[in-house]
Amino acid sequence: MTQLKSAIVDGQPRLHFLEWNEAGRADVVLLHGSAANAWWWFFVVRHLPEKFRLIALDLRGHGDSDWVRPPAYEPFDHAEDVRRLVERLALRAPIIVGHSMGGLVALAFASRYPELVSGFAAVDVALVSTERRNRFLRRLKALPLVSYPDLVTAKQRFRLIPDEGEIPVDVLAFVAERSLEVSAEGQYLWKFDRETFFGADGLEPLATIAQIKCPILLVRGAKSRVMTSAACGMAAKINPMVRQVEVADAHHHVLLEQPSSLAKVLASFVDEIVK
Repeated sequence: MTQLKSAIVDGQPRLHFLEWNEAGRADVVLLHGSAANAWWWFFVVRHLPEKFRLIALDLRGHGDSDWVRPPAYEPFDHAEDVRRLVERLALRAPIIVGHSMGGLVALAFASRYPELVSGFAAVDVALVSTERRNRFLRRLKALPLVSYPDLVTAKQRFRLIPDEGEIPVDVLAFVAERSLEVSAEGQYLWKFDRETFFGADGLEPLATIAQIKCPILLVRGAKSRVMTSAACGMAAKINPMVRQVEVADAHHHVLLEQPSSLAKVLASFVDEIVK
């Protein structure tokens, strides 16, 4: 892994991204999940080869990218930002990889801009929405903002959603610290806009997958309750371009729980596309 670069895509909204291996021969864009940010890909990136140019984007409303008012956080809103990133960096029909909500963004991007993508991987994505899930996301959106008096307290209160999996303490501490910012009053706040919890996904994942013409990789944690094996099977039936992989001993947060295994799966997928 070569030196890390942190940079900005100007415009509305202003977008922040991390980049590794700028001279790599294959362009790969990494999209995080809800309430996360680009740093969540760090442990996967460590296991990916330097021949890949890796760009991890802070989606609008997350990390060091701008928040949007009025709120506009559905997958196709994010897809427009990915287009700006691809064009600004002159990426060569990249492979788009998204975890959870980021996988829906990857799907939206591949659907709207098929000429700008070589393939996409959706990592533990909810392919089928339920009203129960939508109610849960709406409740998260309605929760009051929480601040913490110091970094130690904030990191101690950090929890994943869903809070499951055997994730090392140092990994959780790393992403927690990079998910916080300090307010003008000296309080520690989480770096995401609660308005990003929008309930319904703004697109029909399976119907959209049916229309995609590029290679598709569906990766689920073998113990995940978010991306079901039944939904993956449905996707494979409606589109012959779909390939399915399960990562053993992983729940929803595959990129934190089994980063080396996920990296191996993604590297194989990229190598198949970029000969």
